[in-house]
Amino acid sequence: MILALAMVPVAGRAGSFGVGTDALVMIGLLALARFTTVISSWDTGNTFALMGGARELMVAVFGEALLVLALLVAALAAHGTDLLRMVDAAGGAPIWNRPSHWCGAVAFALAILVETGRQPIDNPDTHLELTMIHEGPLLEYAGRDLALLTWAGAARTWVMLVLGAGLYLPHPSGFAAGIGALAVSVAGLCVLLALVDTSQAKMRLLRVPALIGVGCAVALLGAGMSVSGVLA
Repeated sequence: MILALAMVPVAGRAGSFGVGTDALVMIGLLALARFTTVISSWDTGNTFALMGGARELMVAVFGEALLVLALLVAALAAHGTDLLRMVDAAGGAPIWNRPSHWCGAVAFALAILVETGRQPIDNPDTHLELTMIHEGPLLEYAGRDLALLTWAGAARTWVMLVLGAGLYLPHPSGFAAGIGALAVSVAGLCVLLALVDTSQAKMRLLRVPALIGVGCAVALLGAGMSVSGVLA
């Protein structure tokens, strides 16, 4: 997650830490972080932690495909997978006239819910072991270990919100103005996440793949329109 934080563009800029800014590498780092968290549940051997880890991997199979397709829509507009180019291509008003951009935004919004474990995908505040997904592998951890794992979850939320703001929300080209727009966008996305958490109930586990599948279909529709040039 530290590498992911080093890669994510902030107001159109990213630090030169030798890790690049490729979107596919970002997806791989997020997947590696999830896999490592699931492996931690095997370390503790707790039954409910293992159950949560298995559910986490099931959701990841569909969620990572959704994230790839949502980023594909933005990559097609930028003619590449470099995050800096993708953020730059998403700036300005003309892109908002493209239905493909809106399809990508809808798909990425669902990807944020999946990656951050928010409702209706998961309930981050639940204490019922039988319904846990993302929180399940953390059951047996405490102290500094739990603090680091919780920090990693917060870092994932930050990465997803900043990516969503940079790729699918309007932002100016200047750095100073971009920082202000990013702060407003991230705050707005946090409010929307809170509204979704309070207005939606957790879905049944076996219905989650169907919802993610709808998001994948929307992203594929956007990618198809972008490639064909129809309404894109």
